[in-house]
Amino acid sequence: MGRKHAALQRRVARLAADWRDDHDELPWSKRDIVKGVQVQEDGEVTIALTPSRPHCPCCLLDLNRFRKKLLELKGVTFATIEVVGVPAADRWSKAINQSDFAR
Repeated sequence: MGRKHAALQRRVARLAADWRDDHDELPWSKRDIVKGVQVQEDGEVTIALTPSRPHCPCCLLDLNRFRKKLLELKGVTFATIEVVGVPAADRWSKAINQSDFAR
């Protein structure tokens, strides 16, 4: 693993750890939200997570904002959010990862 890849991993981890959703005061690092993070050498990032309130539409919008912030990080070429552990997780993931969502 090169220095650039390690730096990208740190940037992604820092963003995910410090992220706060609209409902909670605690950052994701203090809650069991993030289930897995993969950062490829080419800048492709995949994050698996479980939303704190899977019935809440604003959590869907928050995850879309998180994905957009990921895409703004230096070195990130593509970002995928994989929602796991909630009803209709595949629909959540599809909605979040659509490029024209919530413009």
